[in-house]
Amino acid sequence: MGINRRRFVGGSATALGALSLGAPAVLGQAKPKVVVVGGGAGGATAAKYIAKDSAGAIEVMLVEPSKQFVTCFHSNLVLGGYKPMEAITHGYERLASAYAIKLNHQAATTIDRDKKQVRLADGSTATYDRLVLSPGIDLKYDSVPGWGEALEELMPHAWKAGKQTQILKARLDAVADGGVIVMLAPPNPYRCPPGPYERVSMMAHVLKAAGKTKCKIIILDPKDSFSKQALFQEAWDKHYRGMVEWINAKMYETIKSVDPHRPIPVVRRSGHRHGSHPGAVCRNL
Repeated sequence: MGINRRRFVGGSATALGALSLGAPAVLGQAKPKVVVVGGGAGGATAAKYIAKDSAGAIEVMLVEPSKQFVTCFHSNLVLGGYKPMEAITHGYERLASAYAIKLNHQAATTIDRDKKQVRLADGSTATYDRLVLSPGIDLKYDSVPGWGEALEELMPHAWKAGKQTQILKARLDAVADGGVIVMLAPPNPYRCPPGPYERVSMMAHVLKAAGKTKCKIIILDPKDSFSKQALFQEAWDKHYRGMVEWINAKMYETIKSVDPHRPIPVVRRSGHRHGSHPGAVCRNL
């Protein structure tokens, strides 16, 4: 029975996939090895259930450069002050000790499929019988003119949880009443289609709760519509009337560029430009 992606993720299905590797028939024979690259929700779950359901018959190594995983899900609750950062920050030690998983806190650089080896950042290799790749997603740092990885702290995106979440929360809390927040929503496709609009809703909630009802959140969106649009706009009108403005590509020509040293990105909209605004926060997605 072959191993496919679904068998790695499911609980009992993983046990069936693990059996296909073949438990050692002779005492002392080397265990089959599974290397999992990526310690996010997907990779960590796969590593856990392969180790757990094989009852120690398979040697599992988790390759992940970070020593902590900070979930982007529930980060809005941190932004809103409902949870501390510690609540969405998870180490790997408990996972390793409970299921005898080997941790290797390095980045995987190359994969040699013929030799069944993963080369790591320090030049060493990890040999496998089966390989699980769960690297997650990343930002396209060159997708917004004028912005890049070196500028993500000056103009935060908070699409990756952790330090970016803390920066965005500090910026949000510091916005003065009457300040402007500009979000550049991503084009399709991207993971979690409602994500940008959920975040806007939490931002509006935080501002309103602080009595900053003169603030404005502007969404510059390259899409003609977005996920659950009617529900979001109904809620914005009901709870945050006048605070949230959604501007799609039909209403402005294009994003010319962003300047992290100025508060507001320069855009073309009906022949006019948005100028800088005191106390504004720019959020790129």
